[in-house]
Amino acid sequence: MTTRRTAGEAARPLHASMADVLARVAHELNHLSGRIGHVETLVGPLVLTAAPRDADLLRHIQDLDHIRQKVEGLADFLAALALVAPGDCLVDAGGAARLVTLADLAARLAFSDDDAAAPGAAFGDCELF
Repeated sequence: MTTRRTAGEAARPLHASMADVLARVAHELNHLSGRIGHVETLVGPLVLTAAPRDADLLRHIQDLDHIRQKVEGLADFLAALALVAPGDCLVDAGGAARLVTLADLAARLAFSDDDAAAPGAAFGDCELF
């Protein structure tokens, strides 16, 4: 069961079951793993072009795949914990989510009613240098 809050309840702690929080974080990690896989696909041709000039480049780019595998492993671990977490164990998801600096991610982790309507939720974030 997910606990949601209304605008008037913003100051009170948002308690959600530990199982729901673990499942939500696992979902976010799975999404992140997919994005890392997309980056791997994009940089692959560039790496193959540059590899003859820098033999260490292939070894370094393998770190990206290793990171993706670790993220997937963490997602699987948390998803497994979510399946066995006691249903009566509640945590303040809203309080913890306030420490997350990306607004759309924080809203999803806090089980916010408007998390699906967050402006960057569907397209991700972009920082221009």
